[in-house]
Amino acid sequence: MSKLKVNSRREFFRRVSDPHAFDLRSINKLTGRRATQLTAEQTSSRFLAQATLGANKTLIDYVTSIGIEAWLDEQFNTPQSEILEAFYQIFPEQYIDGKDEQYPNREPFRYVMWDAMMMGDDLLRQRVALALSEIFVISTENDDIYNVGNGAASWYDMLLKNAFGNFRDLLFDVTISPIMGNYLSHAGNRKTDLSEGRFPDENYAREVMQLFTIGLFYLNDDGSLALDGNGEPIPTYDNNEITEFAKIFTGLTYDHTGQGLDWEVRFEDGWLNPYSAVRPMRLDDSEHEPGEKVLLYGVVIPAGGDTLSDLNAGLDNLFYHQNVGPFIGRQLIQRLVKSNPTPEYISRITAVFNNNGQGVRGDLQAVIRAILLDEEARDESYLAHPTAGKLREPFFRYVHLMRAFNYTNPQSKFWDAGWRLQDELRQYMFNAPSVFNFFSPDYVPPGPMGASGLKGPEFQLMNSYTAISTMNVIYMEFEWGSLMSLPDGEELYGQTYQVDPPTPDWTTELDLAANDIDGLIDHLDVLLTFGTLSAGMRDIIRTALTSMAAADWNNEPEDIVKLAIYLFLVSPDYAIQV
Repeated sequence: MSKLKVNSRREFFRRVSDPHAFDLRSINKLTGRRATQLTAEQTSSRFLAQATLGANKTLIDYVTSIGIEAWLDEQFNTPQSEILEAFYQIFPEQYIDGKDEQYPNREPFRYVMWDAMMMGDDLLRQRVALALSEIFVISTENDDIYNVGNGAASWYDMLLKNAFGNFRDLLFDVTISPIMGNYLSHAGNRKTDLSEGRFPDENYAREVMQLFTIGLFYLNDDGSLALDGNGEPIPTYDNNEITEFAKIFTGLTYDHTGQGLDWEVRFEDGWLNPYSAVRPMRLDDSEHEPGEKVLLYGVVIPAGGDTLSDLNAGLDNLFYHQNVGPFIGRQLIQRLVKSNPTPEYISRITAVFNNNGQGVRGDLQAVIRAILLDEEARDESYLAHPTAGKLREPFFRYVHLMRAFNYTNPQSKFWDAGWRLQDELRQYMFNAPSVFNFFSPDYVPPGPMGASGLKGPEFQLMNSYTAISTMNVIYMEFEWGSLMSLPDGEELYGQTYQVDPPTPDWTTELDLAANDIDGLIDHLDVLLTFGTLSAGMRDIIRTALTSMAAADWNNEPEDIVKLAIYLFLVSPDYAIQV
């Protein structure tokens, strides 16, 4: 093949991203993954793509040596990252005084979140907690939450704590969180007062059913809709249940106890500030709705209960609903493994949720183990199935880049305020546009996928802008340097910080680029696409790299490495994690 004639490296990047630039054979070669039996190394890489935010070669080799189940056991016993504790290292707690003269916004929260993602040992716990954050959604885009970064840090700690715990405990902690109380407006929820025309706020009551536990319609254990005698879906609740659950969630308010204010804060006057944001909401029986409450399945909570007893009874009513296993199980499968699990896969996970083998319901550690070890996650025969895989989320694609290639800086700080990445990727964790997350678990993309009845949740994020900007982020990262919004000699909360852009360690890749193009491709295939790179895409990448090596200007191995990684990361083989 003749040399590619271009005038600049930038033009070369543009050309090689277009397969027709090389007049290759039919694009149909790209439609199928390479049919292969994965090596042990590739199998480990594929597993880690599901179980972590991204693996480097060292981690892949380690899991290969000890085995997947042994690594899971290690991770289940690894202490969690302490996000709030790290937050107070940046924004010292003494700056948060009782009169709210300092409001720590979300920036230091993002700093410690990135540090945990890049340097924490609790790799699986973080991946699961972030999956949960897309089910139990709060957003730092909310003005009140934006201004209490320590509250957001405490929320993430709560998800990390519960990631391997029991779903019932998670549901309780979510409910009494001041961050959720603010976001879904049940903080300060008061009992009925007909003289003032006041009724309990129904917002949380609605969303805790629709989004957090049971969904809109009754489900079978395999996630399919349970139908009535007329073949119609059966609603799980109606407005009566919303009204009754709203009564359950009265008597919760922000806790300003001990703040040292000059006045006593009344129930209805509490607010989210850096003090109340890290304390579970206070239970106040004087504002709890009296009388009986009639909940799901016609269960009656008798009159005379206090705030805590009614709250526990209401959460138990949700927790023991038949829908919770398939409703939550399917979403966790979607976040970790695949967008379209078979009914059998969902049914197996539902069974584990309902009973972990020791009579315990809601054991999330058992659920996560079952999801990751299930035959649909591990058996390579499923790779060729049309329902295999999921579109990688834009934010996680960037994190994977940094983790796979050992990015670091002299300060060992990955401090990103998020302005550039958030704008380009249109996704940043804990910053969803609404309680419905960045995308719906039931989103059906238009075109062939939708026509086939397949769901593609992450495709809801893909549009004419993000389809290009996600690729541009990788290009800009290599051409211009880090896109992270880093402190540059800034004074933050009494301390001055100079944080250099993180840079990769490409020692292995540079050596291969200089001596073995095919070896470089094989290496990146293990690291990024775990041995599933298609023959057609391999041809495109190899042609691009050999053309660059033979081009008229003097290319360095680093140029070849950048191009190789770029082409992998923008390829459909990488975009779809199988």
